[in-house]
Amino acid sequence: MSNIEFMKLNWGYSIILFFIAFFTLMIGFVIFSFRQSTDLVTEDYYEKGAAYTIQMEINSRSAVYKDSIRLTNQGQMVIAGFANSITRMADTMHIYFYRPSDKKSDYRINLLIHNDSVSIEKKALASGRYVVKFQWNSEAKNYEIEKEYFVQ
Repeated sequence: MSNIEFMKLNWGYSIILFFIAFFTLMIGFVIFSFRQSTDLVTEDYYEKGAAYTIQMEINSRSAVYKDSIRLTNQGQMVIAGFANSITRMADTMHIYFYRPSDKKSDYRINLLIHNDSVSIEKKALASGRYVVKFQWNSEAKNYEIEKEYFVQ
C-alpha cells in the first residue's frame, strides 16, 4: 500500500471527521459561555424601566450641573471636586463607582459635603473604566450626574 492510497478518505470518513470537529467546537463554545460573567446592570431592572420617565426628569434637571463636578488624579487619591453651586445646595451626596465589566468592583460612598472636594483612595478601586454617579437631594428634588473615569 502506497502513501497516496493511505491518505485518501472516502466520503463516510469525511462526514464523521466533520461531525467530530463540529461537536468539539460546540462543546468548547458551551463551556466558554458558562464561564462568562452574566451580571445585570442592576438587580431591579424592571422597576427602573418602569420609572424611566422620572429618571429622564432627574437627568434634565441635573444637566445644568454637568460641568460642576470634576474628577482628577493626585498620586494614590481620586479627588472629586464640586462647584460652589453644588456645595451650597447639597448637604449629603452619594457617590457610586459603577464598573460595567465587574460588579464586584463597584464602590459606594455616602458623605456629608463640608468642603469643595472629597478624596477617595485608589486602593479601594480596581484598575479600569468606571461610570461614576453623583446623587444628591435639594428642596425635595433629586439630582444625578454621571462621569466616566479610568483608574490606573
